[in-house]
Amino acid sequence: MARPSKPWFRESKNAWYVTVDGKKVSLGVRGKENRAEAMEAWHRLMCNGKPQTEPKATTPALNVLVTAFLADAEPRIKPESYRGYAKFLKPFSDAFQGTSADRITAAQVERFSKKPEWSQSYRCGFIGTVVSLFRWAVETGRLDRNPVAGIRKPKKQSRGRKAVISAEDHAKLVTHAEGDWKDFLQLLWLTGARPGEIAGLTAEDVDLSSKTVILCEHKTAEQTGKDRLIVLPDEAVDILQRLIANHPTGLLFPGEKGQRLNANNVSCRMRRLCKRAGVKAFCYAYRHTFATDALADGVPDAQVAALLGHQGTAMLHKHYSHLTARAKALREALSNVRG
Repeated sequence: MARPSKPWFRESKNAWYVTVDGKKVSLGVRGKENRAEAMEAWHRLMCNGKPQTEPKATTPALNVLVTAFLADAEPRIKPESYRGYAKFLKPFSDAFQGTSADRITAAQVERFSKKPEWSQSYRCGFIGTVVSLFRWAVETGRLDRNPVAGIRKPKKQSRGRKAVISAEDHAKLVTHAEGDWKDFLQLLWLTGARPGEIAGLTAEDVDLSSKTVILCEHKTAEQTGKDRLIVLPDEAVDILQRLIANHPTGLLFPGEKGQRLNANNVSCRMRRLCKRAGVKAFCYAYRHTFATDALADGVPDAQVAALLGHQGTAMLHKHYSHLTARAKALREALSNVRG
């Protein structure tokens, strides 16, 4: 027989192979870390000319697969993304405890997602995470096929039209806010920045002379490779000047033990505040409000997108089509009111 090639690892099968007479032949060794064992199997093959049979892998139970997926993902992704994965997958794993992962069906996943307390957007996030789980399982050789291939993923609902905070409600929230939370809400109202962007501000990020904030690390940094520019109105400059005097180093809005506020911290603070103020709102609604007000006041789409840190107007058209489609009419109406 012809001399076989040296062993090589096949990621999709999680197994070692050689090529014999133009055919891919398994060495019967699984796991990329087992190169030495694969070399021994190759030597045996060279001596007796008998290829090893394909190793029969044991399909992991769903709970085992979820545990492995989360362990693999945790060092690679941001903490907030990891919490999102865990939030969706752990209840799913518990519900199908011990079930072989390859026996899960798309229909089961869809039925599980149709809980009365889950919104369409929450269902979208859950199904998207399950799809990521099984895609990863196939890519790492833990499953031979994706059992939920072709699953129907509902569209995420846009909250742009409904998630608007009135000036009256904002005033109530600021009145009942405690400590630096008043300033936090005011900056959201004045700039349209993401809550996470405000939570991570330091004195070094702020240029008071140009009335801007420049962030190197932000939500879309990896996709765009660009810094995030936040333009500051005079009132926001005054707030930040005072905060910088109090916190010349470190975070301007330090959380417990000086750590950065995460999405859960922000949400909890906002829920408590809304209860005290008798207002229904959430922090990200400030960003929707800023966009809605700007478009309604006739600010061109491209300028609103730039103020929000978007690379184009696609997000505006998706979430605020009820306003962007009528921008010209709104500008004309505004001139009649304020002209």
